[in-house]
Amino acid sequence: MLNVKNVTAGYDKLRIVNGITIEIPDRTIVSIVGANGVGKTTLIKAIVSQIPVMSGQIIFDGADITKMPTNGINDTGITLVPEGRQLFGHMTVEENLDIGACTKKSRPFREKNKEEMYRIFPRLKERAKQMAGSLSGGEQQMVAMARAMMSDPKLVIMDEPSWGLAPILVAEMFETIERIREKGAAVLLVEQNVSKALQICDWGYVIEHGEVSMEGKGDELLRDEGLKKAYLGI
Repeated sequence: MLNVKNVTAGYDKLRIVNGITIEIPDRTIVSIVGANGVGKTTLIKAIVSQIPVMSGQIIFDGADITKMPTNGINDTGITLVPEGRQLFGHMTVEENLDIGACTKKSRPFREKNKEEMYRIFPRLKERAKQMAGSLSGGEQQMVAMARAMMSDPKLVIMDEPSWGLAPILVAEMFETIERIREKGAAVLLVEQNVSKALQICDWGYVIEHGEVSMEGKGDELLRDEGLKKAYLGI
């Protein structure tokens, strides 16, 4: 579905991502893991056109989206759950979800999709009229994920979704990611929680110094001695 081919990206003339190639097939969970500052978020920003691609190509569903503007990216079926959630805190949960149905395809099904999100996240239905900024961190993450799903995406990109969450909520959040895949979307998961991210993914990439240093099935990567020492403290 998504093919990132030899992409280089960064800020001004500073290269952060150096010729990365990754693939996200339809209806899969693909994890990108690595330490802070290695280029994970930069890669995401390049995919969704928040920063320009210096070189390389990004193909989605057979179409070249390398130079497509961000709003066009969303219309193709890619949606982003950004790091830190970035909700409209002065608006209600329901209003935040309504904003998520922003594509031509999803607008006619806004109410139907909203009820589906309330089924997946029952706590959000209880808090539908509550200001999003007053919710707990875990509940805000639920809103961010539900808002992304409101557009009926083919691919959901998640940037550090476990950031700031208590351990019990982290486990719940990863279960929700698996439900998103079951609903029919692919997931590109960028995570510092290496163990959890590799446990649930179909394929994983390890990024170091802006390059892919290792890739493979999640369970195989978890058994790699070098990775365990570097990221799991084992």
